[in-house]
Amino acid sequence: MAEALPEGSADPAGRELSALLRRWWENSVREGGRKPTQAALARLIGVTQTTLSRYLSPAHPLTAPADAVRALHEAFGAPPEELEKALALARDTRSDQRPAGAGSAPVRNGWLPNGRGVRRVFLVAAVAAGVVIAVWGAGRDMLDSGRTVKPAAAPARPSATVWPLVRKGETSSLAWTVQRLLKARGRHLRTDGIFGPETRAHVIAFQKKNGLQPDGKVGKDTWRMLVLPVAPGDTGPQVEAVQDLLHRAGQPSDITGAYTAATQQMVRDFQRRRGLSATGAVDEETWLSLTGAEPA
Repeated sequence: MAEALPEGSADPAGRELSALLRRWWENSVREGGRKPTQAALARLIGVTQTTLSRYLSPAHPLTAPADAVRALHEAFGAPPEELEKALALARDTRSDQRPAGAGSAPVRNGWLPNGRGVRRVFLVAAVAAGVVIAVWGAGRDMLDSGRTVKPAAAPARPSATVWPLVRKGETSSLAWTVQRLLKARGRHLRTDGIFGPETRAHVIAFQKKNGLQPDGKVGKDTWRMLVLPVAPGDTGPQVEAVQDLLHRAGQPSDITGAYTAATQQMVRDFQRRRGLSATGAVDEETWLSLTGAEPA
C-alpha cells in the first residue's frame, strides 16, 4: 500500500480527517480494554509507524490515502456511515496538496517532475560546498594572522515555558491532555480531543472542587492542580497524555497507556533536550515543558 504524500494536511479538512481517524482509534477498545497499537496498525496498512502516527494526529496531521482510510475503518470497526465522510475529506485534502499547474502529478520528497528535482539537489549541494569553502578559508586567514578561532558557544538552555491556556473550541493534543487528566482525576467524560461543552462542564466542576476560579478554562492554576506525577510502571489516561504530548513534541510514541521502558527513555530524551533533569519520570516541570512545547 502506498504511503501518503509527505506534505502536511490542508486546513481545516486535514485536521478534521485526522481527528475522525483518531476518534475511531480511541473508541476501538478490544478485549481486555486495550486499543490496537499503532505499531500493529502501521503493519496492517503497510506504512511506517511515524506515518501512521501522523494520520492520527490532529496537531500535525498527514492525510491518509483512501485505501488507508478504508483499512483503518475496518480495523477499528468504526460506524459504517462515517466511511464516506472520511473518504471525502481525504479526497478534498489531498487535492489541495498538488502544486499549482502540476495537474495530477504529486510532489514526493521534494522531487519535481521533468528533472527539476535533480537540478534542485545539485543547486543545494553547490551552495553548501561554497559555504564550507568560505568558512575554511576564513579559518585559515585567522590562523595565519596569529589569531585563534573561538569554539562555537554551547546551545542555550531553552527559555522558560508558560502553561498554555486551553478553552472551549480547542481541538489539539492539549484538549486530549485535559480530558485524559480529568479522567485520571476521577471525572467520567469522553476523550475525543474536542474541548466542547461536556469538557468545559467537567473543568468547571474540577475547579469548584479544588477552590479555583470556575471559568471553564485551563490556565496555569488549573494545570497545576490537574497534572499528577507519572513514573515507570504507571498505567492509565495520564500515561496516554504523556505519550501523546511526546508525539506532539516530535518523538513519535505508541499511545498504549502503559509507562514502559521505551516511554521512560523518550521522557529522558525530551528532558535532556529541554534542559531538565533526565529522571525519566514526569513531574510538574516536565508537564510544563510538554504542554508548552511547540508542535513538531
